[in-house]
Amino acid sequence: MSIGETRDSVRLSKVKRPGGVFWFDLQQVAQDDAGTWLRGPVGSPWAAPRDGGGLSVPIVVLLAEGRPWVAWWVGDPADRRLEIDVCLPPEAVEAGWRYVDLELDPVRHERDGRVEIEDWDEFEQACRHGWMTPDDATLAQTTAERCAEVLRQGTDPWLRRGWDMLSQSP
Repeated sequence: MSIGETRDSVRLSKVKRPGGVFWFDLQQVAQDDAGTWLRGPVGSPWAAPRDGGGLSVPIVVLLAEGRPWVAWWVGDPADRRLEIDVCLPPEAVEAGWRYVDLELDPVRHERDGRVEIEDWDEFEQACRHGWMTPDDATLAQTTAERCAEVLRQGTDPWLRRGWDMLSQSP
């Protein structure tokens, strides 16, 4: 292992309002100027309010305190993609990390380079039902647009690093 790399087990909790908490048991594999890197090999446990199991594809996650997004590299052979969960800034908690999802998800599909912002319907529903404050909605929209542009440009070094880490997944 190189400097800044670890193998600690952490729980990543994603809060969906009003849906509940979704959690993933992952390994912290590195920490650098881009943030904290987590890896979930195939079979890593996860659960949602009405479902659960083991990951069917490997993932790598990048997050940092104070930054309103969490990046997920998804090693799905049918659709390798980088998904960004726009969120309230993640917080380190005793078991690992926790964040509140703000619904909008910029996604880059590796097969064709297409970038889109997904889940506008969930975002609009959250705004309509008061599950998201107007300030959170503004944060979600501006962050989603900014992240989609980063995905389109594809030049930030952390973008490639995530794919490199995913390819090292057991």
